[in-house]
Amino acid sequence: MEVQKIREIVAQQRDEVLRMNVRNWCDRVEEQFLELNSPLAQIVIGVRRSGKSTLCHKFLKQHNITYAYINFDDERMVNFHTEDFDRLLEALTIVYGDFEYLFVDEPQNISYWHLFVNRLLRQQVHVFLTGSNAKLLSGELATHLTGRYNQIGNGHFQ
Repeated sequence: MEVQKIREIVAQQRDEVLRMNVRNWCDRVEEQFLELNSPLAQIVIGVRRSGKSTLCHKFLKQHNITYAYINFDDERMVNFHTEDFDRLLEALTIVYGDFEYLFVDEPQNISYWHLFVNRLLRQQVHVFLTGSNAKLLSGELATHLTGRYNQIGNGHFQ
């Protein structure tokens, strides 16, 4: 994908996030399990449409965290491939400027997403991820992110 196309998608998704008003969103007990300054990826898993993304947006906004955001559950991202991760980082930087926090929604839709997350963690980016149980909890997560994530779900997230 071209950087310009990725930038357009990131900018439109940013505008959606900016329109969110979390003040009236209900509190969830699972928020207590998220760690804001952890060097570990914060991974919220659960069934589809259970409020995982809402939980993360609310948590980050209520803590006044400026964060970059990408949602891979978007039909415009179906042609995104592993070689596009550098272009994504460029687009995120164009849209958000330098960022310390990145929220990645539904990364399991992209091959080798876990390697991208590992690179971000090595660069000391605070990463928040959401995804549905079946795909996100595949062997990729257990094998490639072992010791590098804090999982909220399967017992926490209902």
